[in-house]
This record gives sequence, structure tokens and C-alpha cells, in this order.
Amino acid sequence: MTILTRAAYLLLVLAIPAALVLAPMYLFITPGFIRHEYGLPGFPGSVRFDAAERIEISDAILHYVRGRITREQLAAVETAEGEPALNAREVDHLADVRIVMDRLFLVQGVATLAALVAIAWLVLRRQVLDLAAGLRHGVILAAGLIVVVVGYSLLDFGAFFTAFHNLFFPPGTWTFEFTDTLIQLYPLPLWMDAVWKIGVVVAIELAAVYALGAYLRRSTPPVPDACTS
Repeated sequence: MTILTRAAYLLLVLAIPAALVLAPMYLFITPGFIRHEYGLPGFPGSVRFDAAERIEISDAILHYVRGRITREQLAAVETAEGEPALNAREVDHLADVRIVMDRLFLVQGVATLAALVAIAWLVLRRQVLDLAAGLRHGVILAAGLIVVVVGYSLLDFGAFFTAFHNLFFPPGTWTFEFTDTLIQLYPLPLWMDAVWKIGVVVAIELAAVYALGAYLRRSTPPVPDACTS
């Protein structure tokens, strides 16, 4: 394996986890997912908002997190009674959330581009076995990560939820009262449901990529300089 081919192989292995594990953000950080959750039997209701108002305020929050409205527009969102839907602490927290989401989307995009560049190089150099190995080893690395994350959440979701938030946000900035809008819109069962569903989506992605790598390995005759481990 040449230096550039090995570099492409390593780049592919390292890029796959970020590209695949973060890809479900495009499905789950959407109004459609929130509507899906609200429509589930037994999903907690709100003591402050009816169904329509809950969706309307949530849509505004998601539009802000995805960069489609400004902070000022978010802060101006009102309840049916004409009061601000979000207090100052909630707006500050959502500003932090937007920063984190922007960075995660950037990481996912860069990782996806890096994986495609590595794949293109290996294909052009006809290093199909190296490509197959890179796909499979990248999936194994990503699978280990997702097993740890989902397993931790299943063992103690409260501890997982706290650790996750403390990783991205300053302590004390992400806790709110039960009657605050963010808790009324996004109760704990929503996050518990989201974690395992994200895990399922990632598992499907990983299975598809691993199957591709296995197919390429089986269908390609070995060559002396290929990485077939």
C-alpha cells in the first residue's frame, strides 16, 4: 500500500463514524419528527399549550436552531395570550444549542466530503480491497461508538442526559422548571425516544455500508499490495 493509498484508507476509516453517526440530525432535528412524537399514544401533554400552539412554538425553535430565523425573531415569538413564549434563559440556551448544531452539521459535512474523497481516490487507483477494508473498519469503529452511547442511555438515561448536556453546555444553563416552555415542548420521554430511534437509523446505515464493503471484498480478487485485514 502506497503512502497516499494508506492515507486515503485511514481517512475513510476515521470519517465514516462522524459522517454516519451525525447524519440522522437531518431527519430528527425537524418539525416532522416533533409532530411524529406528539402523535404517539401516551406522549405527555402540556399543561400550558394546546396541540396547535405547541407545534407552532416548536416550529419556531427548530427554524432558529437550523438558522432560518434570527435570535430576535425567536425571542419575539408569543403565546396565544400575547406573552413571550420563551424566557431569557431559554433563549440563551437555544443560542448555545444553535452554535453546537452548526458545529455538528459542519463536522458531518466535512466528514462526508472526506469519506467521498477517500473513496474516489481508492476507486481511481483501483484499490478496491483497500476501499472494502476501509468501509468495514470504519463501520466497526462507528458501531463501537453507537453501542457505547445507546447502551449508556439504556442503563441510566438520567446520567446519560446530564453527561451529554454537560459535554456541550455550561453547567446550570440547560436546566429549567417543569412549566418552562422548553420542558413543556420537549419532555424527557421525547429525548429517550429519540436516542433509540437515532440508534436504529445509524444501525441501518452501518449495516448497508458494511454490506457494501463485504461485497467488494468478496467480488474482488486479492492483489499483493492491498490491505485485506
